[in-house]
Amino acid sequence: MSISRASIEQITLAADLVGLIGEYTNLKKKGANWESCCPFHEEKSPSFKVNPAKGIYKCFGCGKGGDAISFVMDIESMGYVEALRFLAKKYNITLEESATDLKEEQNKQSEKEALQIVMNFAQEFFKNNLTETEEGKSIGLSYFKERGLRSDIIESFGLGYALNEWDGLMKEAEKRKHNPDLLEKAGLILKNEETHKTYDRFRGRVTFPILNVSGKVIAFGARMLGNDKNQPKYINSPESLLYDKSSALYGLYQARQAIRVADMCYLTEGYMDVIAMHQAGVGNTVASSGTSLTEGQIKLVGRFTQNLTLLYDGDKAGIKASLRGIDLIVAAGLNVRAVVLPDGHDPDSYAKAFGASALDEFLKSHTQDFISFKAGLAAEEAAADPFKKAESIDSILETISLVSDVIKRSVFITEASRLFKMSEEAMTESLNTRIYEKLRKPKPRTEQFNSNVQATEIPETTLTREFEEQKTIIYELEKEIVRILILHGHKTIEDDYLIANYVFEQLAEIQFKTDSLKKLVEEYSERLDFGEEMKPEHFFHHSDELLKRLVIDMCSPFQEKIMKYTERSFEEYADLDEQNVSKSLYSNILQLKKQNLLKDIEALKLKLDSEENIDDELLVLAEIHEKKKIEIELSKELGSVLNQF
Repeated sequence: MSISRASIEQITLAADLVGLIGEYTNLKKKGANWESCCPFHEEKSPSFKVNPAKGIYKCFGCGKGGDAISFVMDIESMGYVEALRFLAKKYNITLEESATDLKEEQNKQSEKEALQIVMNFAQEFFKNNLTETEEGKSIGLSYFKERGLRSDIIESFGLGYALNEWDGLMKEAEKRKHNPDLLEKAGLILKNEETHKTYDRFRGRVTFPILNVSGKVIAFGARMLGNDKNQPKYINSPESLLYDKSSALYGLYQARQAIRVADMCYLTEGYMDVIAMHQAGVGNTVASSGTSLTEGQIKLVGRFTQNLTLLYDGDKAGIKASLRGIDLIVAAGLNVRAVVLPDGHDPDSYAKAFGASALDEFLKSHTQDFISFKAGLAAEEAAADPFKKAESIDSILETISLVSDVIKRSVFITEASRLFKMSEEAMTESLNTRIYEKLRKPKPRTEQFNSNVQATEIPETTLTREFEEQKTIIYELEKEIVRILILHGHKTIEDDYLIANYVFEQLAEIQFKTDSLKKLVEEYSERLDFGEEMKPEHFFHHSDELLKRLVIDMCSPFQEKIMKYTERSFEEYADLDEQNVSKSLYSNILQLKKQNLLKDIEALKLKLDSEENIDDELLVLAEIHEKKKIEIELSKELGSVLNQF
């Protein structure tokens, strides 16, 4: 259902951001702003800032930020519309909802609410069976007690038992006047297509309710307790309006706060693994609900932390079969690590054998980055077989090629070359070849929408040239602008005008191509919004190790700088940089604008060359002509500026 723009604006204006956030953390006033330790991650000194005038918040430790709506989404783990309803209720605002497909949306919402009611009924029924029936206590509860589960853990996870009857749940549902069709849609009962008789799906099994992030029951997993070889050990609810298995994680509701505090999530395989970890005090643990890891599940973890650790038992065959998950996590931009329990142990057996504190210590001391983990898996085979070693390197390079951040890729390549005792240059060359090949492939239609170039194969020589241009000229120009911003942004020029403000004024029409540099610029701008004086020392001690290394590198006086493109030595440029920062900055910005413009022109030419028939050919040619005129003017201006040095 669509909420009107007017209602959203009304919510934004009514929201008291300081009051709202103050309900979750102890804010203290500092100048025009407020600050506290972050409610999303554990920290000792406050890095969480609130700007009430602009209605925004930002944590400069974990990166969380936004307005009142995004805060509710993050802190309560709600979707966008759900957060709007939450705030509307809080501030007594009546929502205006769009009439577009209103009846269809209302019907869908009504069915979801009805399904939720029968799910709640089933959960109550299964829980009562476990503790209030002789069958439940003697079979279901005995099983959980034999597994060593405490009563508080059984209660926390809502564990239950389905009576070993064909229609035990059906009979109780009829007494409560629940619609059999809804029970079937919820996956609680099954219908025999030949006899048209219905029966309970989970009969004779212990039940594990699967909750959404708001704590509502959306599905069940169930484990067989007998030895019937014709039946699977575990079965799950089918998908429904409530349950999308590719976007659900078992235990997330119970784990969400622990994940925020630890700023890390363990992902394990089964329901009992999650429960055992929680009982052992490792509460930041979830499982993928009986499915292979999906992009939707990774995004769900990403709402709580950017750090995901895969937890495996000692089964090597099982580990190798699930390695695809590492690539998915890396491609999604999360930091992935892995830890393997000793052979023959899962979290439950390890905690029982050695104790909860020993399990926690083992996890902390044996967690590896994905490169060391993959290399370790293949170590025995690779040592005696050069082909296996090549396959292992190939697999690791494939994963690294999915990393979007250039600096992270560089760090990973260094680590991989050390582990395999391979030339870093050779591995980098192989990695770049992979990236080129990925770029050469036609993009899916969904990725073509904003592309200047049609989805055709670009000659490798052209692609390599463009890649190298970006790697040298555009990257170095962006890097130099950021270097000046960090070293001199806090200084003033005419009439106490901050150089940083001058930078952002000039960059208004420029989109940085380099993610890490773009991130630095955005953080600088955000901190200015909160009234901070941005001196270089802040970045020299940045909490993000990769960004810190980038800044230290770019600010080193021994680095060859961008003025090589203007035929000046670094020594000359360094003196000029101190004497006239604004001119130096302006020349680099003009250079960057020119280089971006040249790339746009090249893309338009490729568009003309790559299609046999282009309906708007004259429009494309006219656009090229206009951009060339601008490029000429930029060249004149650039020449004038450089002559002033």
